[in-house]
Amino acid sequence: MVSKASFEVDNNIIIPTVYSGGASQNAKENQSIFLLEEKLQSVKDEGGAISDGWDDLKGSIGIGASSEKCEEFINKYKNGEISFEEALTEIEKFDSKQDSSLNLFANIATSIAAIGAVAAATILTGGTALPVLAAVGIGAATGAAVKAGFKLTDRATNEIKGDAGNAKAIARDALSGAVTGGIAVATAGTGANTFKNGFSAAGHNFAGTGACMAKCTRTGLITGAVSGSSNYVIDTAFDDNKDFNMKEFAGNTVESTLIGGTVGCFMGGVNGSLRTTGLLRTTDTNVFTNSACTASYKVTNDRIRNIIS
Repeated sequence: MVSKASFEVDNNIIIPTVYSGGASQNAKENQSIFLLEEKLQSVKDEGGAISDGWDDLKGSIGIGASSEKCEEFINKYKNGEISFEEALTEIEKFDSKQDSSLNLFANIATSIAAIGAVAAATILTGGTALPVLAAVGIGAATGAAVKAGFKLTDRATNEIKGDAGNAKAIARDALSGAVTGGIAVATAGTGANTFKNGFSAAGHNFAGTGACMAKCTRTGLITGAVSGSSNYVIDTAFDDNKDFNMKEFAGNTVESTLIGGTVGCFMGGVNGSLRTTGLLRTTDTNVFTNSACTASYKVTNDRIRNIIS
């Protein structure tokens, strides 16, 4: 009988062990399959409309960890092609990537919204540059609202009852969004004008592709360092099962800094090329488009290279 199956727990993962009491091999396999399918279903239930849409896209183009690929791994296990642990690892990978991708999308939306809010504020003041602290304050407030709302929308459309009203999750997302939004505004443009004369929507001029790459790299490095370190602290503070670890903190910060600098350099090259060819010019009317283009590297410690893998 299936009830005679025994299991051992390793890092909160249930792994079937050798059966005793004459239980059949079929019973063992059936129980293992049930565990895999149940685990996959729980991951899918946690995803809301945004997560499900991303999962569907990955499944349709066959890229990255998706529920469709997880089902393929379960079928391979059924056919004896792979082990239970290999199938379970794929499901755990899918779970991790879904969470990472959702945070990345939320951070990009947060950054764009924060920069857009400040740009709109400068237009409303007739183009007068806002004091840096005022601009950062607007960015932080906007970021807090946007990220909390973005993540709440996904939780509200998942299959977990009462998940949308999770006060701790809302507070964590709002605090993280405030950091991301504030940093996005503080580093927008990366030019001296941002700090010398306040934040002006028309004050971000780059002299050629090389200068654009250098300044955007600097922005990415600063953003990665500050956001990576602060978000590690935030995640630790709001997770009852996670203790602060200096080695993880340092590694997380360094990784985020390097990723931010790399992506910043790439986006700076794209922007510089567009400016050099005349396809993009810095004016009051297109600064938001430029900000949206470069905002992709104004993210937290979510590993950008894992968004597809």
